[in-house]
Amino acid sequence: MVTVVIVNWNGGDEIVECVGSFHDAPPSVPWEIVVVDNASTDGSPALIRAAFPDVRIIANTTNRGLAAANNQGMASSAAPFILISNPDIIYKPGAVDALLDLMARRTRAAFAVARLMRPSGVLQTSAGDLPTLGEALLGRAWQRRRNTSRGFWWDDWAHDEERVIGHGMEACFLVRREAIRDIGMQDERFPLDWEGIDWSASAAAAGWEVWFCPEGEVVHIGGVTLRQAQLRWVIRSHQGMYRYFAKRRPVLWRPLLALAVGTRGLVKAAAVATGRWSYRQGEPSAGTG
Repeated sequence: MVTVVIVNWNGGDEIVECVGSFHDAPPSVPWEIVVVDNASTDGSPALIRAAFPDVRIIANTTNRGLAAANNQGMASSAAPFILISNPDIIYKPGAVDALLDLMARRTRAAFAVARLMRPSGVLQTSAGDLPTLGEALLGRAWQRRRNTSRGFWWDDWAHDEERVIGHGMEACFLVRREAIRDIGMQDERFPLDWEGIDWSASAAAAGWEVWFCPEGEVVHIGGVTLRQAQLRWVIRSHQGMYRYFAKRRPVLWRPLLALAVGTRGLVKAAAVATGRWSYRQGEPSAGTG
């Protein structure tokens, strides 16, 4: 069985389309959908209830953050596999079965990451190595200039090979329950962004693997939630960046780390506030712009 966990915050018509596409292209195993709503105000929970009465909705009275809401969904099910999904994913026939097939063949796979396509048909980067601090601070533009298929995000990789990766974009990925029992759920101290990278690093440290699945292809609309609160996302993502590296550095490093990450966050927040930077549809998140 597969439990699909979708965290919603004002997902509007996009989450209805997401749930509808899953109903139209379901896996070949029993499944259920759990929507964890983080205090939406746009009426989207009512839209889901009206269109899909089989969907189980967990309604939070406050926005608990992405990691906490994902954990709520995972804790509400005993299924051996959990599909973590953004509310702006459109499922294609066979995509979830491909992720399940990879899990069956790769017994040390904690996560199987889907291949993401933008609505225009352009491939979206969704795999990379676990980040170094330098890569995180320098950002995506610097990495693109290096013209390499290695690093935090593999922008020059065709995403056409089933292989072990450091981490994947968290828009759509399958999780093995056995791995959750071993490494625990997501760290709820990550309010938004970097929780998936932290989870991948924890899995690797415990001897688990993250696999990319080219046959598990879905469409990712991109930015449905982030565009609603870009400044908040910039702040939260840099908080996540700091926490990720602080967990993996000696305590004495933390003041310098806070200064470096905080300075980067302030520069990016100023760019958002003045209109010099905005979230681009389909870009990976993780605060690397």
